[in-house]
Amino acid sequence: MSTHYDCIVVGSGHAGCSAALAAVEGGCTSVLIVEKAPRDWVGGNGYFTAGAHRTVHGGLHDLLPIVRNVTPEQASKIDMDPYTVEDFTGDIKRLGQDKPDAMLVKSMVESSREAVEWLARKIGVPFILSFHRQAYEVNGRQKFWGGMALSTEDGGKGLIKAHTKALEKAGVEIWFESPAVRLRVEKGTITGLVVQTDGKELNLSSSSVVLAAGGYESSSELRAK
Repeated sequence: MSTHYDCIVVGSGHAGCSAALAAVEGGCTSVLIVEKAPRDWVGGNGYFTAGAHRTVHGGLHDLLPIVRNVTPEQASKIDMDPYTVEDFTGDIKRLGQDKPDAMLVKSMVESSREAVEWLARKIGVPFILSFHRQAYEVNGRQKFWGGMALSTEDGGKGLIKAHTKALEKAGVEIWFESPAVRLRVEKGTITGLVVQTDGKELNLSSSSVVLAAGGYESSSELRAK
């Protein structure tokens, strides 16, 4: 069992899988994902979603190249307005009551279209237009609304299946039932991670540790705050 990796990612959800695959693409030759849950629960919350993705786009013509469920005949009967940087940013500010960090919002929004392109082309995420959730028929035409036109074949199951296949192909290791315990810090620098596996603590070293373990929805105390 190796104890040194170029990159260690905590969490096997959509974010964690994406981070691990991006690390490989960036030149890391040894990448590890540590996951608290058993193998049957791979994917975190992402597995239970509809696989929907919100992204900036220029309208129907911009999304057609990355979706798999639209024929030319169907495309001729779809109305979809562009979803601009201003639209996306405005929705985040409105729903977050102006509390979200402006720099983080800017980075996410302005990178969103590039991100879904990468997921489709590099990872093989099977994107579709979300007719069943984000469109309704008016005079024989499908009109999309709400800005979130993309979904995934078979929802979250299809999303995580694509990630799992890509991780295997890329040679990324995943340790299940191996919760992260604490970061290793030396002279103010993160040098790795301590994980619990087989009932024992194990020290792992890495120059790059990505925390992608999700939010705090399972903590009633944090939710109350």
